[in-house]
Amino acid sequence: MNYETFYQEIKQLEKAFQEKLTLAQKGFRNVVKDSENGDLRKLAKDLADVSEALNELAVLSDDLRDLSGEFDSGAYMENGDFAKQMVEYCQKFGVDVNGEAPTYEIFPFKVRIDAENQDLYVNRKKVHCVRPLHFVRKLKTDLEKYTKSGFNLNQFLNELATAYDTAIKVKSADAKVPRTEYNLLLKDLYNYLAPTAKARRDYDMQNYAYDIARLYANRDARTKNGRGFELGSTRHPNKLIRILDQFGNEHHLSTVRFFAPESESGGEQ
Repeated sequence: MNYETFYQEIKQLEKAFQEKLTLAQKGFRNVVKDSENGDLRKLAKDLADVSEALNELAVLSDDLRDLSGEFDSGAYMENGDFAKQMVEYCQKFGVDVNGEAPTYEIFPFKVRIDAENQDLYVNRKKVHCVRPLHFVRKLKTDLEKYTKSGFNLNQFLNELATAYDTAIKVKSADAKVPRTEYNLLLKDLYNYLAPTAKARRDYDMQNYAYDIARLYANRDARTKNGRGFELGSTRHPNKLIRILDQFGNEHHLSTVRFFAPESESGGEQ
């Protein structure tokens, strides 16, 4: 089953519908003109033409309704055809896709297919679309918006460093000799950057992952007080954040460590 085959049939009926609609609209303009000019003979003829066009429109409307009912969108979603074709279109248009039904990561989006209800979820937003081509094109457009969106590297780096320092204080509160450097989980620091439900709606984990990716592309950057940073990973898959670098290469990151300039040559703490 392929939506595009069905769509071509729909388009043929839509074209015929548009032609008859244009005739009906043109006929009605003539009717208005006829009544204004007092030409009752032409008015009667134009009214007959409009009536015929409207009758044909009614038939075409029924044909469109019947044809749309023939496409079993439930089966299309549940048997995996939608997911398979979505992945194929992602590959065709160069859109990164990772995962398997019903959950995919199309960085920086998470896409979940709710086959039972015939809905899609992009991050937390529900979308109803059973045409894979349209869905992937929309995703590609949204991805391009992300790419072109402004990113204040220094602001993000300094805010991440502040979150890191706050987490360090919490982590070492009971230590006899407080430490200033740890490898901290990026997912834990996200909670400091977005501490409330509203903040997490406005700046979700996918936004955060995208900013981490842009930070990864600028690993020589320094905070306003000269500190460097190091991004790393762990063996725990649920702690990892998947990103793509500027060359489209996949990386899995989970930790960050900020260090003072004098400790730049030191190893992991």
